Amino acid sequence: MDETVKFFFQRRETDNEIQIELKTAPFYLLLAMIAGWLAVSFILKSNEAGSVFLPILIGFIMLRFFALIKAQKEVLGAMKDKRLTTKGSKFSFSNPFIYIIQKKAEHAETEK
Repeated sequence: MDETVKFFFQRRETDNEIQIELKTAPFYLLLAMIAGWLAVSFILKSNEAGSVFLPILIGFIMLRFFALIKAQKEVLGAMKDKRLTTKGSKFSFSNPFIYIIQKKAEHAETEK
């Protein structure tokens, strides 16, 4: 897994399950960037600074979107198969949001 992806989420796999932990810091960084752009653009009324900040914000949003796309596909597949549980909060550093995906072999045995 490359370093960009590790910044946004951490994937751990055991024999029975896959855990995908969404990192909290990038979420707050995104909120801070949006607040900064709004402050510069509307409160300070600086269109020049706002026009520099906006592409950086859009770039970060796109980077986050593409870094999470593979994990989201895996989560959506598990959700469809009813193998997904979650725990934690996307707002908490001490209890981060985690997707827990039961592996298919384990899931099939528990359904019988």
